[in-house]
Amino acid sequence: MTAPRSYTALPCPALEEKLDAALEDLAREIDALQQPKLVAVVLGGGYGRGEGGILRTPTGDSLYNDLDFFVFAQNATRDERVQIDQALASLAPKWSEKLQVSVDFGPTKNLADLPKVARTLMYQELLRGWKPVWGKIDLSSHLPALSADELPVTEAIRLLLNRGMGLLLAGEHLAANSDEQDFIARNMHKALLGCGDALLLANGRYAWSAAERLAAIQNLALQQNLPRDFVNGYESAFRYKQEPTPQLPDDPWEFWHRCRHLWLWTVQTVAGQADSDANLVQIGLHRTAIAERSLRNFLRWTLRARRLRPPRIAFDAPVVTLLGMLYTELLPEATAYPVPTNLLRLWQFFN
Repeated sequence: MTAPRSYTALPCPALEEKLDAALEDLAREIDALQQPKLVAVVLGGGYGRGEGGILRTPTGDSLYNDLDFFVFAQNATRDERVQIDQALASLAPKWSEKLQVSVDFGPTKNLADLPKVARTLMYQELLRGWKPVWGKIDLSSHLPALSADELPVTEAIRLLLNRGMGLLLAGEHLAANSDEQDFIARNMHKALLGCGDALLLANGRYAWSAAERLAAIQNLALQQNLPRDFVNGYESAFRYKQEPTPQLPDDPWEFWHRCRHLWLWTVQTVAGQADSDANLVQIGLHRTAIAERSLRNFLRWTLRARRLRPPRIAFDAPVVTLLGMLYTELLPEATAYPVPTNLLRLWQFFN
């Protein structure tokens, strides 16, 4: 599995050259940090997969998506990993300002611990597309490649949770007449894209490139008679991802509610429920993800949420419980959706 030769989904030589030069400079700064246990830093995310967006502006093409860096160490203790994290974090503000996008270094992971995260969508996607930045690494020798049908349904649930929270936050900004048009537009389109990707995950049909997922959604629509609005929304979000236009539509609330309805429908579908009743959807999510129940889930929730869940769901993955809570928040028709503090806090813990 090799790194893609480009950063963006559509051809953009000037942007490619700019990012190449930036990553070379960044590599020199990482080298100067002199972290002996650090093995490699790689670029993942959209640009690492060669699917990054291009923001067209009157002054030229610019980066749009965040730059997500993955950090790997060899036999580093917890304190050594923290030291690496802090050293890399010191570089982020300068490069975020220089490139005008958020630059994020993920938490350092020991190579020996990579098999523990093999069943996550994030690391399976990384395996299929990344760019070396500093150091040398063969990810395929440390991280087993799984097929789409081997990913747990909790990854579909996690995706719906994250995209639904983005949608809820976008609604809060809309209600406050925020001038953060880019944030609002981006999260509405990400919700549409996330609904389709989650449905593919839940059906064991996820594909590793955006173009393949678009084709998979269109095939699934024919086979399962998906709503036309659902397919249209996914197709428009696919185009937005390639060439984002971070302005609000003419009627932002109408578009926001359309995204909300499709998100609710997707959660119901993943839960196996035709009824929109929140209790039935929560029960359906529990049954769908019952294979992922564990004592570890119980302990994580109890220690971080500082409360017990009902016995029936006490061993569920936290994201299952949180998606049920979020569904309940977004179900009523309303003109404003303030984000509950407790839900936001738990999402930040468990997403």
